Amino acid sequence: MMLRTPVICLLFSLAVVTAGHGLALDTRAYIEKSVTLIESGEYSLARTYLAPALIDYRLSAGERSRAFYLRGYSYLADDLPVAAGKDYNRALEFNPENPAALAALGHLHFRGLGLPQDEAVAFGLYIQAAKLDHPGAQVHVGLSYLEGRGVEQDVVLARQWLQEPAEAENPAAMNFLARSYRVEFADPAEPELAKQWYERAFGAGSANALVSLAYMHQKGEFGEVDRAEALRLFTEAADAGSSTALVSLGHLHLEGDTVEADPAHALSLFEQAAEQGNPASYLSLGHLYETGTGVEQNLATAESWFKRGAEAGVTGAQLRLVYLLLSQGESTAALPWLAQAAATESPIAHNDYAWLLATNPDDTIRDGALALSFAQRAVAKVQTPAYLDTLAAAYAELGQFAEAVTTQEQAIALVDDAQSELAAELQGHLLAYRDGKPWRE
Repeated sequence: MMLRTPVICLLFSLAVVTAGHGLALDTRAYIEKSVTLIESGEYSLARTYLAPALIDYRLSAGERSRAFYLRGYSYLADDLPVAAGKDYNRALEFNPENPAALAALGHLHFRGLGLPQDEAVAFGLYIQAAKLDHPGAQVHVGLSYLEGRGVEQDVVLARQWLQEPAEAENPAAMNFLARSYRVEFADPAEPELAKQWYERAFGAGSANALVSLAYMHQKGEFGEVDRAEALRLFTEAADAGSSTALVSLGHLHLEGDTVEADPAHALSLFEQAAEQGNPASYLSLGHLYETGTGVEQNLATAESWFKRGAEAGVTGAQLRLVYLLLSQGESTAALPWLAQAAATESPIAHNDYAWLLATNPDDTIRDGALALSFAQRAVAKVQTPAYLDTLAAAYAELGQFAEAVTTQEQAIALVDDAQSELAAELQGHLLAYRDGKPWRE
């Protein structure tokens, strides 16, 4: 969701512009009251106050656009993105240059909230709002250029769009600008510039900026690995309120990296992060309960944590939930979670979804055409024996046994001498395809 404070400031500035146009005092007062209610989190009540304004024929187009935007904002805050999208579109009908509505609608398309996820459409909306001096939209345009989200990647343009909001002390812009100077985006990298912007972002209130800086030391981006400095920064970030830092510290204590291994303390750190609503912590807690690490093993509790992570959109949690459900013979329950994971760019999820669709003994689950599509996507990213094995299974499910045999032979050719069990498994699949039989598992 867009940052609340800048949005509300923009709304009040619009109110000043529209003052003195002779509207009934109560209508204008209701709109301003709705802003106050939105700021205090009373979204449903805010919509009640907005209702008269939306039907007052004396409102100017700009005022009506503002009222629809406000109601859309309240709907999204109440997790009603479809209704929010409708109101944002109505806002733009009355004022196509309403920057807040443009940016908000871009957010829905970028995240796929109530509207089809389409990063190109989102970028088009963001850049319109950015050209109207909407700070949040400028940051999103910079991010889109930085990562190539909905537009061709261009780090130079990313920095140009991020510079102004960063200089205005926008923490998100500072963090993205810092990333633009790291090895992932810059050649050559400029780690000292990245460090400067991360430190400024921390000074502006972004505790997670120190987490990013810690990872730079952990990865040796300053020339050598400095685990002690990474630990110090993770700790400082956690003390400053970063739940991401708590998760990172938890993994250090879980793995015994830089600090003594202490699974029980790792559990405590993950629990603290979970209390702050950090989705990554749900995956970590699920792992501890599933494996009985630092806590008594409890598969029901593990499943509940994985499910929380899955519902929050954590691909790793979705996959772990799937594996747990499949181990319990619950293929039907696992299928929708696997489909959600496969909707991301994860080749592991693509492969696992394709395998289930191609080999499951339940006729209502199998779908050879869909399996082939996802298996091909996985292989296009990484050619491994396992991924080629899945592709062969998809061909076999479709009755294309010649292609299945050829693909399976390619998979076997990639198996090294140390993988004798895998080689035997793949050979068994090959024999089935040569006999004209699909594989069932």
